[in-house]
Amino acid sequence: MKNQNNTIKIKLKKGWPGIVFLLLGVIPLLILTFIIFILIINSKLAVSTVGLGSLFSTQVSGVFSATNQNLYGLIPAIWGTILLLIVCMIIAIPVSLAMAVFASEFTLGFLGKGMRMILGILGGIPSVIYALMSVVFAQIFIIPKFCGTGIPADKLPVPINTLPFNTSTLLGGIMLSMLIIPFLAPLYCDAIEDVPKSQKEASLGLGASRWYTLWNVTIPHALSGITSASTLGVLKAMGDVVIVGLVIGFGSSLPNPLFDIFKATPPLSSAGAGFMGGFTQSAASPLRNSVAYFTAFLLLFIAIIFLVLIPVFQKRFKRRFSK
Repeated sequence: MKNQNNTIKIKLKKGWPGIVFLLLGVIPLLILTFIIFILIINSKLAVSTVGLGSLFSTQVSGVFSATNQNLYGLIPAIWGTILLLIVCMIIAIPVSLAMAVFASEFTLGFLGKGMRMILGILGGIPSVIYALMSVVFAQIFIIPKFCGTGIPADKLPVPINTLPFNTSTLLGGIMLSMLIIPFLAPLYCDAIEDVPKSQKEASLGLGASRWYTLWNVTIPHALSGITSASTLGVLKAMGDVVIVGLVIGFGSSLPNPLFDIFKATPPLSSAGAGFMGGFTQSAASPLRNSVAYFTAFLLLFIAIIFLVLIPVFQKRFKRRFSK
């Protein structure tokens, strides 16, 4: 018996690090399960009172207020999320990739180190600063350049001065990309640096130029990491509330035409905040709060779909470029 007890004690002493790491690894899963449980419980009132058919409709209050309590359609918010992500990632991905290439492949001495330092500084700026910058950006750059300030109305070829440049999906996407770029660029840089040097040296040894090696060897082999980083950037953009709430707003209808990025079409994140009363809680009610929880559950469900699909694309990239 004493030998068996001693053996058990020895196994516990050797195995306790694994047990501790297992428990720590389970904590995020438990937190996610708890969040999903809370969202489902708090969404019951919205589903039972409003109904899924009304929640997945285009009928939504066009004005952020306590009126029109029964208009809770989320289709405009879903479409607003798609438009916002398109605008944001079209700007963020090329700029981030260019900065990563410049910092890792074409460092140019101190400039590459300076680029990394600048990215660290930009990444530490709170999102509310970017939201406040949007006002200055609109007043100083967009409105004077595109809204015909100081030009007589009869001289304008089209009524450009009527476009809502100060509150639009376009401006929200631009300011949100300023938040995403410092997040994506270091991840892209790591993905590029993880490409084996032997692959690059083999290409250069065969007489290929550095640019040819970059576009035909380095970037293809780094696509798996770039895709993962882009997915994280999309998820980060989807969850922002401060920038989109201040720049785009909290409630609207479907744009006409659908790809009208000059119209303010709030995404799911700010629409959910709007149902809860926005930043003031002025229009909050139990039913609106329940709809907000359902919006958050829908946003989390979309995020999980992204995370499930990304390994599929990564496997395809690995199969294609490992041949």
